[in-house]
Amino acid sequence: MKFSGCMRSHGVTEFPDPTVGSNGLPSFGPTLNVNGGAPVYDAAQRVCKQDLPDIGPHTSAEKATANAAALRYATCMRSHGVPDFPDPNGQGLIQINASGTLEPNSPAFQNAQMACKRLNNGFGVSVASTSSAPGGAGSGS
Repeated sequence: MKFSGCMRSHGVTEFPDPTVGSNGLPSFGPTLNVNGGAPVYDAAQRVCKQDLPDIGPHTSAEKATANAAALRYATCMRSHGVPDFPDPNGQGLIQINASGTLEPNSPAFQNAQMACKRLNNGFGVSVASTSSAPGGAGSGS
C-alpha cells in the first residue's frame, strides 16, 4: 500500500503493510514500534496522509454501525484490564498513541486483545507505540 511505503520512507521503518478484515477496512496494528518515537511518526503521518485510499464507511449509517462495533470493542478492552483504552473517533476508527499507562505490548493489553478479538470487525484500529531501542521490531498482526 502506498501509505505504508510512504511512512517507511519518512523514518517509520517498521511500519507494516495493512491487513484487511472481512469488513474491508485496513488495520495497521495491533502493535507498531515507531523508530524515533512519536514525533517521527506524527511527522510522517502528516506527509503521507494524502496516500491513504478513500476506504471505510462513508454513509452516516455505515459510520454509525462501525462506530458502535468499535465502541463494543473498546468497552471489552477496558473490562478486560486495559482501563485507558480509548473510545472510537466517531468514524468507526480507534486510534491509539501508546504512551504512559497504555502499553500495547504489555501482557494485560495482549490478553484483553485476545479476549475481545471476536468483536474486532466493522472498524479499523491503528496503534503507534514508541520504541526505546532504535530500530525496534514491529508486527502487523
